[in-house]
Amino acid sequence: MNVEHDANRHRFVARLDGDEAYLQYQPLGPSLLDFESTYVPDHLRGRGVATAIVRHALDYARANALRVRPTCWFVKEIIERYPEYRPLAA
Repeated sequence: MNVEHDANRHRFVARLDGDEAYLQYQPLGPSLLDFESTYVPDHLRGRGVATAIVRHALDYARANALRVRPTCWFVKEIIERYPEYRPLAA
């Protein structure tokens, strides 16, 4: 699955089956992103799409020395499930 960073729209996006799933974020300063919400269309749910998008976004944050405010409940869940992401949480 290909996940792209759409910096202009503040999203990490996966396009599948003619639809878009995404993680929406807001920059809160030069080194902090608020991961606000994830969205996956109903017909794409249960296929690991949200997990792939969130992990891609967290990998992006780590590679760019950014911290993450996990406002989205699903992002919080992924950070708890994968301990390697815990140091990113602000």
